[in-house]
Amino acid sequence: MVKNSYHTMFRKVMGLLLLYLFTSLPLTAQQARYSSKLKWSASHFTDTIDIEWERNQVYVPVEISGKRYRFLFDTGAAQAVVYADTPIEGCTPAGWIRSHDAIGASDTVSMVILPAITLGNITMNGCQATVQQRPVRGRNIDGIIGFNIINSGLTAKIDVRKRHLILTDNKKFYKQEEGLETRYRLQFHVPYFIISPFGRYQESVLFDTGSRQLYVMNRQSFEACAEKTGAFFDTQIEGRSVGRHAIGHFGVEPLSEVVYLHLNDLRIFGSSFGDFHTLTTLGESHIGAKLLEYGAVIFNPRKKRIRFQPYEQQTEITVGNKPLDIAFVSENGKPCVGLVWEQSDAYKAGFRQGDIITKIDDSIVSNFTQFVTWPFIIGREYRFTVKAPSGLTREIRWTRIKDYTQQQRN
Repeated sequence: MVKNSYHTMFRKVMGLLLLYLFTSLPLTAQQARYSSKLKWSASHFTDTIDIEWERNQVYVPVEISGKRYRFLFDTGAAQAVVYADTPIEGCTPAGWIRSHDAIGASDTVSMVILPAITLGNITMNGCQATVQQRPVRGRNIDGIIGFNIINSGLTAKIDVRKRHLILTDNKKFYKQEEGLETRYRLQFHVPYFIISPFGRYQESVLFDTGSRQLYVMNRQSFEACAEKTGAFFDTQIEGRSVGRHAIGHFGVEPLSEVVYLHLNDLRIFGSSFGDFHTLTTLGESHIGAKLLEYGAVIFNPRKKRIRFQPYEQQTEITVGNKPLDIAFVSENGKPCVGLVWEQSDAYKAGFRQGDIITKIDDSIVSNFTQFVTWPFIIGREYRFTVKAPSGLTREIRWTRIKDYTQQQRN
């Protein structure tokens, strides 16, 4: 299981970006509209693009104006994203647009048209991108490729075992391939489909490869599910806490009750995922990129279908992950304990919600970026100095990254 809020809810880039596009803009701003009308350098093509699969994220190498960049492939983003701190040369201003992030916060951001982008052997022109601030700095990513590449009419297959992203404009290219298929609908230009967390309860979820999780449940959906499933629902709850763990482009989710869930029959594409630990969020329910560890996925934009191809054809999957023990968020630019699981080693060591990390061993921690990029060594115990909301400071000895492999051997 991921270890902090950045790893838990990386949207977008590190954490969690869902772009909702609205056309209601201030009168003083030039109105921009969503468009998926991309122009491709070839027709009747099928191109296999080598990708990186790193910590449950898909990264695509692209070339723009002769320079190489590393973009996140994010189906939860309506269109491309570039970052204000690392501008890409040759962008054409295209006005302003209203953008909402993963936790529901919104702002008016600028829109640009990117220069020609080469992916593999093909080049696309006319790609729109919003200019965003990074939710977390210090990560090796230059931008985001959003779902508009699929909405433009290309069928896409993501196969992380083979490290391939296959794009084609051939309508029948995957017709003969097997798999478990379901319809999706577009809402704000990104794909939603139906899953069953447990029992007969069903909900519509976003398929968001910008998130590292397998599944996270919206709190309102959780309440609706509790009402419909009754006593059976209680068997899926392993605890409750108060905190926050989701980071969006425009801030951190508000403090609220978080419910820890242990699901024994999460149904996705007809496959059953058991022994799976997750939690609730004020953000949207979504299926994330972790699903790609269990099978390849094909998006067919013409029929609006998603086909899941389980590796080894398995449909009964035991996840066996661990509950999220602790999540860190940015509080006025400082690393803060946003959420800590009361049954975790972190809680037993002394961490509490609201603690600010001020030092690691004898080194001062000056900001959140410095903390999330700290070169922690697996299995090593560190001395953390924390400042509680009351102003009191204390020291905590804790192993930030445990060596679970060693524990299994022992």
